[in-house]
Amino acid sequence: MARSKTAGGVAGGVINAVAGGGMFAVAKSGFDHLDPFHLVSARFVVAALVFVALLALKEGLGALSFDGRLLRLWWLGTIGFAGFNLFVYVGLQTIPSQSSALVIATMPALTVLAVWARSRQRPHAATLAFVALALFGVALVLGNGNPVSVVTGGVGFGGLLTLVGAAGWVIYSTGAAAHFPDWSPLRYTSITCLLGTVSIVVITGFSSAMGWIPQAAASDYTASWWQILYMAIPASVIAMLGWFTALRTLGPANGALFINLVPVTAFVVQAFLGHVPTGPEIAGICLVIGALVASNFHSRHRAAKDAGAAQQSTTTDDLPVPTGK
Repeated sequence: MARSKTAGGVAGGVINAVAGGGMFAVAKSGFDHLDPFHLVSARFVVAALVFVALLALKEGLGALSFDGRLLRLWWLGTIGFAGFNLFVYVGLQTIPSQSSALVIATMPALTVLAVWARSRQRPHAATLAFVALALFGVALVLGNGNPVSVVTGGVGFGGLLTLVGAAGWVIYSTGAAAHFPDWSPLRYTSITCLLGTVSIVVITGFSSAMGWIPQAAASDYTASWWQILYMAIPASVIAMLGWFTALRTLGPANGALFINLVPVTAFVVQAFLGHVPTGPEIAGICLVIGALVASNFHSRHRAAKDAGAAQQSTTTDDLPVPTGK
């Protein structure tokens, strides 16, 4: 039984990584007919409806309530779904899809920084070193072998927009544990996805009316139907359900490791499309994945060591105190 649950968790993590990694190339192909704003809007209108239907079926209509926390949910949904996706897809217009996926893979490292800011507790020096190494690997890829060019502006805004979007998703994700620990992952995701989709549609409509982005005709949506469906169902609903399964059965530490497969999938997809990885790209992805895996194992080792020390202390406290008699 335990083995089958573990296999299910591994399968969920792999599904999430494969569907998520392939999303970037699919989205980029959708830009032939739709701009990022209209493409993201169509994606999440479909995904939100599916999520809400799943929530109602699994937890009942009562789970659709906001519990008096509408504004906080709307804010988190907006920064998570609207902020992450709009920044990432606008950035995707100017950087390769595999580079965008590599930036997304730094989320575990960004989470360390977010928890530090929220808790005011400085992480271990080794953890910070792994975070710096992962970010250096991303800069190596985005700068095509020259990490300094990321700072000097040589790569443009695409990579920086993607990094800002990833940071927005980290804030959204950590907000679940901080403010909604009593909610299931499906309920938190479904409600915030619905509210975030409202923000995406409003932002898209306003931007289109002001002439900041192109108008989209019905024919543009039908021409991109398969990209929209892929991004809404496999890359959103199925990927996130796989993510939940991995985290629930394998634990957060082991489940988070599968995000390292996202850039690998993206690079494989681009290789099939004819892209030959460069030396800096290979070196950068190895640095990012190596740093994130090492950071994961380091954190688990420290947690096990601290737990052992606490247990030993408890055992010592329970021993009889010598009286000297």
